[in-house]
Amino acid sequence: MTTLLLSLVIVLSWGSWIPIAQSIPGAKQSTRTFYITAGNLVFATVALLAGGSGGQIGLGWREFWLPLAGGMVWTAGSFCAFRATETIGLARSAGTWTPLNIIVAFAFGAVLFSELKGTSAARYAILGGCLVLVLAGVFLIIGSQDTSSASSTSGTVTSGRLAPAPPRAHSVGFSYAIGAGILWGGYFVPAQWAHVSSQLANFPLGIGMFVAAAALAARDGGIVKLPPRHMSALFAAGLLFGIGSVALLGLVSRVGTGVGFTIAQLSLLPTAGVGIWIFKVPEPGTPAAKKAVAGILLAGVSGTIIGAVR
Repeated sequence: MTTLLLSLVIVLSWGSWIPIAQSIPGAKQSTRTFYITAGNLVFATVALLAGGSGGQIGLGWREFWLPLAGGMVWTAGSFCAFRATETIGLARSAGTWTPLNIIVAFAFGAVLFSELKGTSAARYAILGGCLVLVLAGVFLIIGSQDTSSASSTSGTVTSGRLAPAPPRAHSVGFSYAIGAGILWGGYFVPAQWAHVSSQLANFPLGIGMFVAAAALAARDGGIVKLPPRHMSALFAAGLLFGIGSVALLGLVSRVGTGVGFTIAQLSLLPTAGVGIWIFKVPEPGTPAAKKAVAGILLAGVSGTIIGAVR
């Protein structure tokens, strides 16, 4: 029962924080990232103190600086994800980066941490087949944007919808989504290299996210003060991400890293659902939407199998 509850918390919290963040009209993506990381850092601090681990935090390169570097990588991935979302829509973006998260995490685990050691030939065959299906799903998602609908289904976020953008901007949007898939799939590597508990790594990870977001906002013209309602929504999005992160720690301790990480990627379902049926990018019921949904399901199911058998 506890495992099911933790899974639901992760899927719902991680499946909703990006839609909430993108529902704020007019804000720069660097500003969104800053307030979100602030909310996450507050939650990470509370979780650290509530767990009684505050006195164990040091400033050594293993327990502090490596996880902090991972947090900076996460912020770079978040910026890519937000830029992709404002260009090609939430459903297409999440449908691209989520399976890539699983593949990249799988590759890092295999190459750097020998997680495939002792794997049978049959399992290698399953992994190879699923990898092909993931790529097929991603190409379906990319192909769901045709030139006839390009002018009306992507662009800058405005009141939860997207304003028109040039068709050639879609290739840039998918490039950002791929960047998010790579960066979010590997941000855990420095913390894993540190060989410290996830509970201790979560706090410096949050600091790294916040510091990188502050630097990004400063480079983009400075931190912008938003109306209190908008700031509260972005802060709440950061809290939701933090809740999902802490729930993932509890889930991993019960089912293992591979299965836990894979379950977390099921947050794609509510994220893509909001993108299509609320933000209406692509428009529900259109051939583009049906193609995007087919690609999301194909890539998501295949990526889930990869994470479960690795």
